[in-house]
Amino acid sequence: MFDIGFAELTLIFIIGLVVLGPERLPTVARTIGRWLGRARSTFNNLKNELEREAVTKDMRERMEKQMREMGLDEDSIREARESLLSPEQIAKARQPAEQVENRIKPDSPQDQTRND
Repeated sequence: MFDIGFAELTLIFIIGLVVLGPERLPTVARTIGRWLGRARSTFNNLKNELEREAVTKDMRERMEKQMREMGLDEDSIREARESLLSPEQIAKARQPAEQVENRIKPDSPQDQTRND
């Protein structure tokens, strides 16, 4: 992040020790460490979010290119989706078939003994 070597860190530590004293220096160092940790975390989260957006955009562009190559567009996909039956329509279409199956079932053994 910063190009600070060992000599610079030692000088900063000595100045901090003289200015703050040995009692307050550890507290200040911890506070600065927390701030730096939060800044790094925020930076990494932002970087990851931007990378995800770039990947998502790239994938979307690839998908649109492949759809154009296949001759598909949004309107044709929308029409195909609208032409599909809804779950309610499918259930309604199955009901008459189930009712017909119930009517065709063979008589129970009790009914056969009555007929004999």
